[in-house]
Amino acid sequence: MNKEGITDSQRSRMAIVYIRQSSVQQVIHHEESQRRQRGFVQRAVELGWPADRIRVLDEDLGKSGSRSGERGGFEQMVAMVALGKIGIVLALEVSRLARSNRDWYHLLDVCSICATLIGDEEGLYNPALYNDRLLLGLKGTMSEAELHLIKQRLVEAMRAKARRGELRRRLPAGFIWDETDRIRKDPDEQIVAAIEEVFRRFQRMGTIHQTYLSLVEEGRDLPVRHGKRLQWRRPSNSDLVRMLENPVYAGAYVYGRRQVEEKLDESLKPKKRLKEVARDQWHALLKDHHEGFISWEQFEENLSRIASNRRGGAGLGAPREGGGLLQGLVLCGRCGRRMRISYGQGSQTTRYSCDQVRKQTGAQVCQDFGARRLERAVEGLLLECLAPLGVEAMLKAAELYGQDIEVQRTHWSQKVERARYETHLARRHYEAVDPENRLVARELERRFEEALKSQQEIESEAQRESASLDKPLSIAEQQRLRLYASNLPALWEAPTSRAQDRKRIARCLLEAVTVTAPREAEILTAKVHWKGGEITTIEVPKGKCGIHRYVSPPELVELIRTLAAEFSDEQIARILYRKRLKTPKGHSFRAYHVANVRHQHEIPAGPRVPKSGPTVYTAQQAAKLLGVTHSTAIRWVEVGLLRGSQLTRDAPWRIVVTETDIAKLKPADGDSRWKSLKAAAAALGISQQGVLQKLNSGKLEGARVRNGRRVSWRIHLPERSYDGQPALF
Repeated sequence: MNKEGITDSQRSRMAIVYIRQSSVQQVIHHEESQRRQRGFVQRAVELGWPADRIRVLDEDLGKSGSRSGERGGFEQMVAMVALGKIGIVLALEVSRLARSNRDWYHLLDVCSICATLIGDEEGLYNPALYNDRLLLGLKGTMSEAELHLIKQRLVEAMRAKARRGELRRRLPAGFIWDETDRIRKDPDEQIVAAIEEVFRRFQRMGTIHQTYLSLVEEGRDLPVRHGKRLQWRRPSNSDLVRMLENPVYAGAYVYGRRQVEEKLDESLKPKKRLKEVARDQWHALLKDHHEGFISWEQFEENLSRIASNRRGGAGLGAPREGGGLLQGLVLCGRCGRRMRISYGQGSQTTRYSCDQVRKQTGAQVCQDFGARRLERAVEGLLLECLAPLGVEAMLKAAELYGQDIEVQRTHWSQKVERARYETHLARRHYEAVDPENRLVARELERRFEEALKSQQEIESEAQRESASLDKPLSIAEQQRLRLYASNLPALWEAPTSRAQDRKRIARCLLEAVTVTAPREAEILTAKVHWKGGEITTIEVPKGKCGIHRYVSPPELVELIRTLAAEFSDEQIARILYRKRLKTPKGHSFRAYHVANVRHQHEIPAGPRVPKSGPTVYTAQQAAKLLGVTHSTAIRWVEVGLLRGSQLTRDAPWRIVVTETDIAKLKPADGDSRWKSLKAAAAALGISQQGVLQKLNSGKLEGARVRNGRRVSWRIHLPERSYDGQPALF
């Protein structure tokens, strides 16, 4: 098409000069291309458009022409053409307008309907004419193919260089490129020490979250790279994930971990994004390419541990705060699926249940049972296995404690050293400025003062931390360590032992616990699979439906039933306390505990006043009546001088005291010629206990006599002794 083919109607509308360059670098460095594109304003004037109806559209400078979704200028131009406001669209070449056939043919359709012309460096075209449209279509196809070839050459060249490990890419914190294009560790000792501490803590803690919490609690900062800048800041969970999952820290060179994926968005337009792909789809993976912070084997182990810690995955999941010791380890003995643990609220118990089939198909739960009895049994096996390692564990704990102290001391010394360097650098900048230039001197002076203040704060904090680190273990702490070394159950049950630590120990020793718990059976069978391949089979009694573990044993109920016939709740509580009996929850008995047991088992309440008769007394009453102590009255009952009984041991005595007993046992003035208890035993050749038994049976006659404040026995010996033999004298 030539110039004469332009109509007056087209000249009455606006002319658009579309300007675009693909990247910011081209905009900055390739000025000649932009100058040539802007020269098309003169071309529009030559074609008959007045200057006031010529518009330069340069909003898409620095944007690729492969898609229109990111080019606001192109979309604005298409909209103006569709509204019939544009008579001609001018560009240096059609590749400036679009490098996508989808956008290009859409523009041709709109221009054809609205009678809008398209012009480039080689001529004018009317999309409504078949020949011109065919030519424009070929140019658009060649433009798209050209872009594909350019990208293919560049991408393949980059991949070839990456497969040799020579493509320079941005490195994470802790690595730099040296002068020979090789990857080296950062020469900054503080950066290297901080990154090594992250991997060391993850190896010890086992989870990213626990590693993050330990670093934050101690106020540790980590180096994070933003572009070419390295910044020290408090770490986040995402920072630790990127560090632990980056194979560069394992000494590997990788390229292509994240690749471009194109999908349709909500408006059905193509949208590209980066997506992580499987390892076999990476473009380059060179192991042992450079010195790493960890080995490749350790990196693989870290990845598997992170994957197993994810909730809802195929692994065991991270050890969490719940009290379930076997979380993730219990397998159903019927279907083989992993059983889910649920923690009850209030009086509800913790249970294991195999309910995946119910969630998928609505079928009945495969198995479920209480967790406490099973975990106690497995816990006993674990402690039995760990018992010989108590002393070794203490020594290892002392070794780790010493290592932690050295690491923290190094950390604080490096932090102080960096603060002093920052202060020295700020001072040099301040001293190098012209004193007359107060506009700059004031700012540098402020920076120097801030650096000096920060250095003083860090030095004070480091001094406090060093003082606490140099403090040796106290005697109480040393004794506690020895106790834990000799008594592992005490360490296991200590309040400072976290549930996560117990679970990690269990996972180090156990592979799985397969449980079969038939509903009609009273016991469940568990096969404990150890890491070494051994299998231990245990049987655990099941809890009965409707009966929780805080149930009083039958023996205790019967004892309370017996005591309630004679004693009140307060007296029964005192008796049970003296017997050192506890409630099912481990509390000392009180009156309301006794009342609860009575109400549960329908035991009638005992009398408020103890039962007694005309000759039945308590131990205190009998002692007062006989003028002796409480213990003496009980001893007389035990030797048979008095008759008495107890409903149970430690219960109050019921002692029968008659007038005969009072006459026989109450202190009185006796004949001094009678023998004392000791002299009578010597004369008869028997023990004092034997003499008392003869007194009780009536074979001997005796009386209690008072001699000042002292009360003692006086025994009247018969003329014959030793079973009827005549006396010697």
